[in-house]
Amino acid sequence: MLGLYKAVSEIISSCVARDGAVATKYANVRAMRTIKKEALMLVDTYVKHCEGEVAAVNENMVPPLLEAVLADYAQNVPPARDAEVLKTVNTITSTLGGLMTDKIPVVFDSVFESTINMINQDFTDYPEHRLAIYQLLQTINQKCFSALLNLPPQQFRFMVMSIMWGFKHTQRDVADVALTITQDMVNNFNMCDRSISDAFFKAYFIELLNEIIVVLADNEHKSSFKPQYTVLSRMVRLVDSNQITAPLFDASQPENANMNNALFVRQSIANLLATAFANLTQRQIEVFVEGLFNFNDELEKFRNHVRDFLIQTKEFAGDNADLYLDETEREIEQKKQKEKEQALAVPGMVKPSEMEEDE
Repeated sequence: MLGLYKAVSEIISSCVARDGAVATKYANVRAMRTIKKEALMLVDTYVKHCEGEVAAVNENMVPPLLEAVLADYAQNVPPARDAEVLKTVNTITSTLGGLMTDKIPVVFDSVFESTINMINQDFTDYPEHRLAIYQLLQTINQKCFSALLNLPPQQFRFMVMSIMWGFKHTQRDVADVALTITQDMVNNFNMCDRSISDAFFKAYFIELLNEIIVVLADNEHKSSFKPQYTVLSRMVRLVDSNQITAPLFDASQPENANMNNALFVRQSIANLLATAFANLTQRQIEVFVEGLFNFNDELEKFRNHVRDFLIQTKEFAGDNADLYLDETEREIEQKKQKEKEQALAVPGMVKPSEMEEDE
């Protein structure tokens, strides 16, 4: 199957080299791309069900597969790159876990930057690739985090900038994944050796915090309100509980002689909001920032505090249903659960297959 994949890839590449990107629209090329996609879907399905054979898959299947698939993806023109490559690598990484750590550098070199460059011109082109690359990054962050620590500085910064680009999407699934990556990464670095976590937080904490507040305060991004306030709460909590020991400010400046991280973050948030919302008084901003620090360990109170502030800014006039989405979803789930319990109480109301699925 891998031989077929390579052969078809070579034919497609030769067509594109001869006629340019327009060749991807040829009927024969589209048919050959379907063959490639079906081959990757078979691999994906096999890897998902390879319990007990993970070591063999890692040793015998993954190296030649990645060599063929990743090189082909990197060399192709954007219209000829298949999102199934990203999905399959995601499945392999999720299944193999730490066994993939030594292979992550080549994954990054082959698919990460090339894919981000396909999608960073707007928020709509290549929707499948757009979601798949962030899902892959999420899996790498969860399963092979140590590999990210070994990325070259320039590549690591490109990754962080790409995550921030991700949660600026109005496409909810992409934004939610990017925000989840942010929280997972912040938590992972917080558990690292202090010298590593200090370097990360000093370089990126304030920048990430500011960008999260920007999208949180933007009416167009309110569909991602829950992950926004969740990661904001976590980041404020790290500062408030003194878990970040490195100074987030320039300690060499005389005016910062009596500065600390909590005070600096308070001032940074207040300055950002004062610039963004000219209609708010200084006292309104101070009360909001104070609430962020008072409620960061009580997520429900934190959510309500942030939501009240957003409505107060008048940027969120009109339909604010998305700001109440998590409560709505919880109510729907509770209603479904209640109906299910009522049905189970009556013999024959629930199919045996449905009962098994519930269990």
